Amino acid sequence: MARTPVLPLFAAALGAGPAMVGLIVAASTITGIFLKAPSGAISDQIGRQRTLLFGAAVFGLTPFLYLLVRSDWQLLPIRFFHGMATAIYGPVVMAAVAALAGARKGELLAWFSLIKIATNALGGFLAGGLLYLMAGGGTPTVGNFHLIYAIIGGVGVVALSIAVWLIPGMREDAREKARSVREIYKKTVHGLAEVVHSGPVVLTAGMEGVQNMTMGVLHAFLPLYVVERAGLNVALAGLLWTILTGTSVVAKPLMGRISDRYGRRAPIVAGMILCAVPFALIPLFSSFWILAALAVLFGLGEAFVTTSTGALVADLAKRESLGAAMGVFGTIADTGQALGPIIIGLLLVKIGYLPAFALLAGFLLAWTALFVRTQRTA
Repeated sequence: MARTPVLPLFAAALGAGPAMVGLIVAASTITGIFLKAPSGAISDQIGRQRTLLFGAAVFGLTPFLYLLVRSDWQLLPIRFFHGMATAIYGPVVMAAVAALAGARKGELLAWFSLIKIATNALGGFLAGGLLYLMAGGGTPTVGNFHLIYAIIGGVGVVALSIAVWLIPGMREDAREKARSVREIYKKTVHGLAEVVHSGPVVLTAGMEGVQNMTMGVLHAFLPLYVVERAGLNVALAGLLWTILTGTSVVAKPLMGRISDRYGRRAPIVAGMILCAVPFALIPLFSSFWILAALAVLFGLGEAFVTTSTGALVADLAKRESLGAAMGVFGTIADTGQALGPIIIGLLLVKIGYLPAFALLAGFLLAWTALFVRTQRTA
């Protein structure tokens, strides 16, 4: 609820231009670039429970900080801090699921991703609808956005309460007790170094990182395009996001089973193509129904890619370095998600939506061709 479609519209209401909107949306992801890898590696040493509880606390309480915002630049430090939650939570949860999944990594990681995206889709729809009602169908005010974030904070407190109740009972691998800080640090660095020097892990994570560039751009600029260029209202902007993420939600379990049975690499390639083509076509249309069809295609592609890349990294990683592997994977993925809106935000000012989107789609296809060539020569 805190991100799409509310955040870019909030930034625009505060006077932010395209470049600033891109930076604000990317800010939380930039935090993940620096913290996901160490968070995952540290969880290998101290256990998943403590890191998950800390991440849940940041998730639950940070939305209330948005009530203090009066200028667009004030969103930046809050977004950097808010990103700490995802940076801690994401790789640790993925490592916990992968450790429990055995041979069903693709399927169970897909179910985890399904739940995450389903709540994302529902949150976008609810937030967009509430914003539309608060504004009476007109342009939302800064006060409307403050009220939305107060509601999000209330939901976060409920989620934090549930986490405090459930996480302490989570089963995890037995670990040695009474390790020194020095030993934990040494093992954490060793685990990270081992993963970073694994070419297949880095290459696979790179595919998700490149795909995440388009996802980051849609987070930032799909709501603005729909409202400012296509002339649709904020509720329809939220609905389009729900259609995109909802399609991914529905497709993920099946894609996960396909990945487990037939291999990871072919679904990754197919998904990248399915993401690139509709992404390039979005700026050509203003019809809600055509945009909805493109959102469905992109959602299918996103499901193909994300169910297979995470599972392939888990296959390639050693069990004792699983958290580190998921952390490095998350760092590379977040790098793409952060760079996408920043680069496109700058390009929009110079060349507009169609050339900017087409350039990024072409980059996706070029990177996919490199991935295919590398796999053939491996």
